[in-house]
Amino acid sequence: MLREETIHFTLSIIAGVMVGWLTGNYWAVPVALVSGFFIDTDHLVDYVLYKKFRGLNLKEFFGAKYFDASGKVIVPLHGYEYGIILIVIGSFIPNLDWFYWSLGVSTLLHLIYDVLSNHPKWQTYSIIFRIYHNFDHRVFDFKKG
Repeated sequence: MLREETIHFTLSIIAGVMVGWLTGNYWAVPVALVSGFFIDTDHLVDYVLYKKFRGLNLKEFFGAKYFDASGKVIVPLHGYEYGIILIVIGSFIPNLDWFYWSLGVSTLLHLIYDVLSNHPKWQTYSIIFRIYHNFDHRVFDFKKG
């Protein structure tokens, strides 16, 4: 877990520096950290729904077995669509391009790493795909890698 979060943190820094360099606004770095690092807080949604709002067990939460047990994967912030939409919005708002691009790029880097490290079907990191399949955990079809 610490390894993955360190990688997400590093990818967020890279996204922020890259956008900062392109736009001249290095506030992109902390903004990218918010998007690319803290996106994983949406796992709490799945956990709280699984527990039916009855307590928090950190070992159980970080073990992430609740996805298997509930049969659902909601993680509402994990969606390629968000990153793409943010980048497009930034392309139309010149004074805030750095803001939207840093959010979008760091989100996409986070999701690409998740796909490479978790080995699911790549489509499952689309919120539209998950909604269409009623958030069914089985559609992830995780491969051992």
